[in-house]
Amino acid sequence: MKTRLHGKSVMLVYEALDVFRERSLRGLRSSFLRNDDPDAEGVWTAQASADLMRHFVESPDEGDRSFLEKLEGQLSGVSRAAGQLFEELAWLHFVIAAPDKQGYASKRKLLDQIAGMGNATGPSGIFDEALHAGIAAPGTSFFTRRPNQLWLLVRFAARWTSATPAERTRWLADPAAFREMVFALDGVADQTQRHALLHLVHPDAFEDIVSQYHKHDLTTLADPGEIGENDDETIANVRARLTGEHGNDFSFYSPGVRPLWQPAEQPAPPAETPTVSPPVSPEDPETIARGAWFIRGAGGAKVPGWLESGVCSIDFVGSFPFPLTPGLSREELRALSEEAGVDTTTGSYNNELGQVWRFVNKIEVGDYVVTVNGSDVYLGVVDSGPRDRAARTRIETVRSVEWLNAGRPIRRRAIASTLLSKMKTLLTVSLITAEIDELERWVAGHTWDEPTTPPTVRELELPRATPQLELDLLMPQSWLNEVIELLEEKKQLVFYGPPGTGKTFLAQALADHFAAGSGGASELVQFHPSYTYEDFFEGYRPAPSAGGRVEFQIKPGPLRRIAEAASAAPETPHVLIIDEINRANLAKVFGELYFLLEYRDRPISLQYSDIEFTLPPNLFIIGTMNTADRSIALVDAAMRRRFYFLEMAPSAAPVSDVLSKWLSQHGMPDEPALLLEELNRRLGDPDAAIGPSYLMTKSVMQRGRLERIWAHAILPLLEERFYGTGEDLQRYSLASIRSAIAPSTNAD
Repeated sequence: MKTRLHGKSVMLVYEALDVFRERSLRGLRSSFLRNDDPDAEGVWTAQASADLMRHFVESPDEGDRSFLEKLEGQLSGVSRAAGQLFEELAWLHFVIAAPDKQGYASKRKLLDQIAGMGNATGPSGIFDEALHAGIAAPGTSFFTRRPNQLWLLVRFAARWTSATPAERTRWLADPAAFREMVFALDGVADQTQRHALLHLVHPDAFEDIVSQYHKHDLTTLADPGEIGENDDETIANVRARLTGEHGNDFSFYSPGVRPLWQPAEQPAPPAETPTVSPPVSPEDPETIARGAWFIRGAGGAKVPGWLESGVCSIDFVGSFPFPLTPGLSREELRALSEEAGVDTTTGSYNNELGQVWRFVNKIEVGDYVVTVNGSDVYLGVVDSGPRDRAARTRIETVRSVEWLNAGRPIRRRAIASTLLSKMKTLLTVSLITAEIDELERWVAGHTWDEPTTPPTVRELELPRATPQLELDLLMPQSWLNEVIELLEEKKQLVFYGPPGTGKTFLAQALADHFAAGSGGASELVQFHPSYTYEDFFEGYRPAPSAGGRVEFQIKPGPLRRIAEAASAAPETPHVLIIDEINRANLAKVFGELYFLLEYRDRPISLQYSDIEFTLPPNLFIIGTMNTADRSIALVDAAMRRRFYFLEMAPSAAPVSDVLSKWLSQHGMPDEPALLLEELNRRLGDPDAAIGPSYLMTKSVMQRGRLERIWAHAILPLLEERFYGTGEDLQRYSLASIRSAIAPSTNAD
């Protein structure tokens, strides 16, 4: 059996494997060290394997560094024998890949780097020559999940070296027993390496096929009596039957045999055949910026088939009854649908359009894909571009996926709450790249045991008030901390009160305090009666296009901008300040976003974009409300439920003390504070009271300055407040107020 047509260069691989099998697996000696090297007999030992298990397998590095950077730290503490063992296992890992998947230069470079880390000797002679060839075409995860493949090989070495001589002899003589041992090893995301190991050790018993999905497809050729206990046994029976027609050494990948088990999935003309996304380069797969996607399988009904066939898919054939060729824009897809008689004006069509376009054009080879069936969650790596499955017309569009945990799903309760919330979406295709660290956590460890409690996301803690902040704002540190705690708890807070109480100033000061030293950000927007959802979040705006035409494009507003910035920096607080929040039609401005203010962990579908959106937990909203314009009682219940409200009344602490503190801080007499206190006492209405900021100017005690402020800032407010009531404003004049406080000022 051995190889695909037994190419001359490929035979070098098998000659090297014959030597490796005799020296290392049967003789327990190093394949790369000379026989007279004192460490030659210490390499394939239980002690060296245990050393690698402890430093590499059982100590996974979940940091952001590259694979080689992590590996260097892990191998720094191993013995020379363990380092040599790792080098020989790495050779076994690399030698399977055909040159068009990973060339000699790449293999050799990586092996030399690994040898340097472990103080090991690299391959030479026939072992080096074998690297020029290769046997199979591993899938994407073989390169992007390299640690998992090497963990499997270390576990294999540990099992091999700890076995009895009788067990090792049996495994070398009995391919079925060897297969049983290999598939009993722990590990995830390493199926390719398991199938490769079968062929590398027993090339005359197991096919040169490293894809579990190709093996599964091959079993469809089996007659009822040929079905064995596993796919490999079934394929062996199929080979025995086909030998008479195709010869003893035929390859299942030869042109005359492959169509039998893998017929073309789209019989469209070559011009319409979708291009396949370029494979992930194995040179440095750690540097690839991978995306992550959640894809629903018809409520889970399609998922078993996906896992079995190694695909994921979308259909929407009713809206897109034509080949889905990569590169088509949304407008081109819409035009093709209209030509096919599809009504493209409906909201459901626009929803499907975005999902189809993303599946065909945005998902990349090497991206993660997550799907769910009931309480079971599955993770895979995209292994191909899109292709159509068709009969007379397109049935569905699929992408090949190497499912990493098809046999061992993650349970919903073992998933971080942020990812779990994104999985509640009703969309078929959703971008979840923000949760990629959680997905990496699934496959970075050496066990899939469920945690006793679900992983939780650490709540961002806002920095507490400092003595300097108390000095700057002239408000007690304890009160400021209470404000911060309210905002931290609810994430939305409104300061309400009459004009001049420092509501906006306080909001901006808190935002600056949160951002200091953390790299956070803030943005201020002022509501007004004509303000809309399109202004606040997103909406269509005219923009120049090719040919000098003007087209309408979706443009983000301040909330979406700062939400995206907050999502990109989850460890830092971001604050959106909405000044005069009660002056706009809040239901109209917030729209469906009202829901997110209360349920931040759940996604919603947006009015204009064909994506789902959540408010990040590190985004805080502070509103200000002028009660002289509209009473808080007029704010609807939905708004009141979603925000904490904090009154800033001129007659109550801490606002009542601000002006006197400010005057004292600047060495001024307290007359302005006494005047303001008497004025607000006469007004008698908290909503009509005057805030201290009108008098907090360093020129307030200059000749004529106080009179000017009173005549042109304070009295106009009162005239508007009492317009049409018949109220005598003379009792609020500066002269009247001064005469009332004269005894106290004279006493001072």
